Amino acid sequence: MICPTCGHDNIPGADECASCLASLMQEDLSTSTTGAHHIIMTDPISALDPPPPVCVSPEASLAGAISELRRHNIGALLVTDADGRLVGIFTERDVLYKVAGQAQDMSAIPVSQVMTPNPTALRADVPIAHALHLMALHGFRHIPIVDEDGRPQGITSFRGMVQFIGTNIVPAAAQ
Repeated sequence: MICPTCGHDNIPGADECASCLASLMQEDLSTSTTGAHHIIMTDPISALDPPPPVCVSPEASLAGAISELRRHNIGALLVTDADGRLVGIFTERDVLYKVAGQAQDMSAIPVSQVMTPNPTALRADVPIAHALHLMALHGFRHIPIVDEDGRPQGITSFRGMVQFIGTNIVPAAAQ
């Protein structure tokens, strides 16, 4: 990789120039790239125009939370405390793995007993690539988007990212 500052030929993948110590972090992205790599690496999660989250309190009943998932046709809802801060996430996977087959009164069980507490959440200015990396690494399908105080602002899904990439990238053959 050629350093744009001094012209030194560095080894591929180097973070900084071995000669002048200039950053090479963005140099591996072709300046002529307008496709997936450029969009994913540079565009923030906010570019996905994530939908507002559906939120419930930790005391909401499991039956009520499942009803909200179905009513809104969504795969995840966020659990927030009295101050509106994110404390958990309840997903369709929680329904399948923690609820299905249980012979209990779901109206008597609070969602806090089956939610995933303290979920990974990101700010809206984080690059799409970072969210995709976390999703692939941890098997997430949804990531809450929060403000600086931990209050949910949106929720992004793997499906939403794929749709965004599919509609914003010109296929290589068409370029």
